[in-house]
Amino acid sequence: MMKRHLATMATSPTGLALGLLLALPAAAQDTSSAPASPPPAAPGDPATTIDRAAGQTTPQAAAGTATNDGDQLGDIVVTAQRREQRLQDTPVSVTALSAQALTARGIDNLADVSNFAPNLELHPTNRPAGGGSAFAGYIRGVGTGDFQFPTDPGIGLYVDDVYIARSLGGLLSLEDIARVEVLKGPQGTLYGRNTIGGAINVITTDPIVSGAATGMAKVRFGAYGRADAAALINAPIIDGALGAKFSASYISNDGFGRRLSDGQRYASENRLILRGAIKWQTDGATLKINADYTRQRQNPPSGYFIGFVPSGATVAKIARYNQYAAPFLNAQLGLPAGTIYDGRFVTSDPYRIYSAQPQQDDSDIYGVSAVATFDITDTITLKSITAYRNIDATVEVDGDQTPYPLQQSRTLMKDYQISQEVQLGGTVLDGRLNFLVGGYAFREKGNSSVFTRSFEGIFEALRAAGLPTTAADAGNTFTTFGLEATSYALFTQENLKLTDTLSLTAGGRINRDRKSYSTSVLRPQNGVVVVPLSRAVAEWDSFTPKVGLEWKPTRAALVYASYSKGFKSGGFGASTVASTPTPRYDPEKLTSYELGAKTSWFDDRLTLNVAGFYSEYRDIQLTVQGVDPLTNANIRTTRNAGGSNIKGFEAELNVAPARGLTVNLGVGHVDARFDTLTAAAITSGFTLNSRVPQIPDWSINGGAAYQLATGVGRFTVRGDVSYKGSQFLTAADPTSYQKQYALLGARLAWQPSWVEGLEISVDATNLTDTRYAYYKSTLAPTGQYVAIPGAPREIYGSVRFSF
Repeated sequence: MMKRHLATMATSPTGLALGLLLALPAAAQDTSSAPASPPPAAPGDPATTIDRAAGQTTPQAAAGTATNDGDQLGDIVVTAQRREQRLQDTPVSVTALSAQALTARGIDNLADVSNFAPNLELHPTNRPAGGGSAFAGYIRGVGTGDFQFPTDPGIGLYVDDVYIARSLGGLLSLEDIARVEVLKGPQGTLYGRNTIGGAINVITTDPIVSGAATGMAKVRFGAYGRADAAALINAPIIDGALGAKFSASYISNDGFGRRLSDGQRYASENRLILRGAIKWQTDGATLKINADYTRQRQNPPSGYFIGFVPSGATVAKIARYNQYAAPFLNAQLGLPAGTIYDGRFVTSDPYRIYSAQPQQDDSDIYGVSAVATFDITDTITLKSITAYRNIDATVEVDGDQTPYPLQQSRTLMKDYQISQEVQLGGTVLDGRLNFLVGGYAFREKGNSSVFTRSFEGIFEALRAAGLPTTAADAGNTFTTFGLEATSYALFTQENLKLTDTLSLTAGGRINRDRKSYSTSVLRPQNGVVVVPLSRAVAEWDSFTPKVGLEWKPTRAALVYASYSKGFKSGGFGASTVASTPTPRYDPEKLTSYELGAKTSWFDDRLTLNVAGFYSEYRDIQLTVQGVDPLTNANIRTTRNAGGSNIKGFEAELNVAPARGLTVNLGVGHVDARFDTLTAAAITSGFTLNSRVPQIPDWSINGGAAYQLATGVGRFTVRGDVSYKGSQFLTAADPTSYQKQYALLGARLAWQPSWVEGLEISVDATNLTDTRYAYYKSTLAPTGQYVAIPGAPREIYGSVRFSF
């Protein structure tokens, strides 16, 4: 089967493009005698060097997008395969952005990376109850948007080699970050757990153990009350042996949304981020301890009421609400007498709503990890990664965007995780075999409670008037969730040089996942226990192999083909009827075939990397909207929807056409449609050949930067554009269609010649104030068509001093 798919790709436009690339960059530069790996860089050479004494890369190596002070782009070092490699030597599709590249593009939050990596979707969850910092992540059409237990993310988020299990709080503020790497396609051997679609590596700044102290201080002010501050100090304590770093960041703005009912702002930011690390280094051993803490107190994003479209049983429910609840609540809410729930609360401005219910997006998240490495021999290293993380969050959102408590939820979540990973890796056979073997153990335990107010007021009004009530009048629910999950794995991956130019990669991972889940549902208004406390347990075993072949005829060209599998564990849903057993859904499975090439041209003035892929995606887990048959309240259920054969490609170009000028371009295409559907999916409204949600068909980004040195300092001007093709934002909902859109960004920076290390800049995001949404849906229980909009235009100025 692999041969058939690769043959198909070879006759496709992508395959033809790969063939043209393999007309060898030697036609553009003479590298016929270049070694397969780069030689040590000479002083002043812009190629990447690695300072092993200090335990970190030099500024050149940190370049996710290199500056062009000379004539070459410079090398990029990544750790996508759990070892340091040049990006151009890594047979995996990777987008890498350094701290410099993040700053140049105005990226200060992990969600913004989505605009600069082809075939990546990363934004606040499309489950509105998740607030503003829980993420929905998709790579090449694979991922999930749910944050609640027991759903797991479809792409793995790793911070300093530590897997982050919950997406709540996952949209990190990118301060004190050395590099972000986006790995595309299943990473089922080296990363394993829930990396069926890919992985995102966030690498923080490494403590230095020798040399002079370094640091940074920054302030930023701008639109919507933006007021940020950050500081970093990194210094050796014992020269050559011990070093430490500490950073503090405060991110705040008032929010770009306003509630018309009370003037309160929403979609605000208020985060304090503290990061610290200490590194001890001796001959043959290194120990690094990382710690981080994030405190968040802000108001979440909100949807806006686009259209009033009640139908079916909702019409009668609204009539009963307007008869009893609206008159009862109007005085309490300060509404004029005679106000009812109808289309009067529709707004045309996506940042203005009539909501009047409480909202908050609060969390305290912290973690600590210890990474120890031991040199067994000159070429073999043992590494241990021990970590603990904790989440304590409260998220309250108003889902109906009216003054009335029609659909409001308050979620409290507490969760912790412990993980231990051991790796033994290095080279043997005179460097011809590069190997990594290891084991992984993970445990997560958490609980969550969700209080949902649904058409609240009917029951209370009737009881106050002494009138009889029905079961359906008590629509509020109090639902509890509990989760205990464990995962164990053994893994290995080897790369063997068959010849000086041809290598074979083979690896595999054996996983055992177990989940213990509990849930209960109570209607607090009348004390009715809808679902008594129930428990369910399930285990899944999986094997995810990888086989690849790499051909590197010169330092300037790499061609690779790979076959790999990915796996994501199954889970459970909450019952809404006592007689119904706890529903469960099966694991997702993915088989991927990839053909790619990485090339450098014109004496390293241009790099062009392309990859084509074909993925067989089975038992896709999707969360769909539903209706409580008793109260007509909104419920969400995760189920296996079916399968899709996903096809696509991505290409990334970086070029330095002239001194001081750099240009980049990224293009991605994904064709993801349902080829098979389960009976439950058909009942939920899915149709064959419909598109998998949250996946734009095209994603294109491009940018250019120009640096000019003058007598008064250095000026840098940069412009970026990010284009997203059309997509559907909610499963089985044709009204969730989002047409294509483009976002423009710009930056102007000045580094005065008389103050070394000082930079003054002005940045703009969404320069044209484009209106778009990352969530849309028609909510049958309330008869509303709603959307959550993306951020409007923001302009801000920064002053940064580095030493």
